[in-house]
Amino acid sequence: MATAAFMIAGPAAEQVFGVRTALLRSWTMFSAIGLNVIDASFEIRRPDGALLPLDRFEMLGAPRGGRLKRIESREELASVIKRLCTATRQGADIRVRARQATRIGWQTVHTDAD
Repeated sequence: MATAAFMIAGPAAEQVFGVRTALLRSWTMFSAIGLNVIDASFEIRRPDGALLPLDRFEMLGAPRGGRLKRIESREELASVIKRLCTATRQGADIRVRARQATRIGWQTVHTDAD
């Protein structure tokens, strides 16, 4: 009974009373899942000036469930951008918007203005 009370006291102390202590710890699920993952979208400008979504999987001939699905660092993002530039015709205008997951929220990594 004492163990159950101790297990309930941790989350209750923080959620109900706003108290955080080393002794009564709240439950944490998935504290680091997705950290540093980069969410990126790509567009290519047509000759008439319109921007069209660019599917990185289709353009690079990569499977949707493969390595290209999850971009985990700025270096990997730079590599994907370089590969897309190589795969498109010379002089193509490719726009990138990317943000990275951090503990304090999404942080902009790259915008189409960069």
